[in-house]
Amino acid sequence: MLFWIAAAWIAVALLAAVLHHRLRARSSRLSPEVVAFLVRLENELCRAHPDVRFLGMLPDRFACLLSVDGQETPVGLRGAYDRAAAFPESFSSTVAELIQDVRDVGLDRAEELDFGAAAELLMPQVRSKQWLQEQGTFGDSGLVHTALNDDLVVVYVVDDVSSLLFVCRAHLKRWGRRVADVHHLALANLAAATAAGLDGASSEAVLLQSGDGFDAARVLLLGGQDDLLVAVPDRDVLWAGPAAGQDLSQLMRTTARLAERAEHPVSPNVYRVSDGRLEPVRAGDER
Repeated sequence: MLFWIAAAWIAVALLAAVLHHRLRARSSRLSPEVVAFLVRLENELCRAHPDVRFLGMLPDRFACLLSVDGQETPVGLRGAYDRAAAFPESFSSTVAELIQDVRDVGLDRAEELDFGAAAELLMPQVRSKQWLQEQGTFGDSGLVHTALNDDLVVVYVVDDVSSLLFVCRAHLKRWGRRVADVHHLALANLAAATAAGLDGASSEAVLLQSGDGFDAARVLLLGGQDDLLVAVPDRDVLWAGPAAGQDLSQLMRTTARLAERAEHPVSPNVYRVSDGRLEPVRAGDER
């Protein structure tokens, strides 16, 4: 028995050494305090949460990729780090709560959402490609999306009264559906939602700020109108108007300023609707 206990402790020590070396090799830009926190986190996961694996840090974010119950999901670490710094003696409970939060509210609970119930609640959101890369491109928890152009993507949410859940790859696996199926349903639901004024955008500028979370996504409903200028600086803002007669320079400056201050920024660019596509307008493109 003593042999196996000793062997187990040696294995844990070796693993800790390997993890520490790996973190040092890839985290040269991190502070010693953050590196120590990450080493302690990996050790705690190995000790108390064998069904959770630390897969590495995400680029340019204080977040890591975890495999929880066999599913990969990005997890922010700021809250856990701050709590561990304030209450180092409660580190084990901090990690346990972090993992429980992932299980309770993360994207990995796809088995609890039936497609029949979700179909009527599916809605699209327009986001930047950069946002997608930062928020959800990893494993089964990667967000389902459709490219809108080189800058923008469409992601999908189940918009319930009490919550808003992003659709991820795990949902598609459970539902046996394609991205195109989700896109068409979400677009139909968006078209059915109230959005007054879009039909007149080809003759007069329209500004949508309903606050329902889908105003920027209503740019998807402008595909039949050509030679429009559109701006989506925020998730909750859509400006659309005829290209003729616009002060393009002023419009570009205003859009960039709104995007910089936005609570949910989408894009600082102005786009032109042409042949059903959104093409970014560059300085000097007035015509």
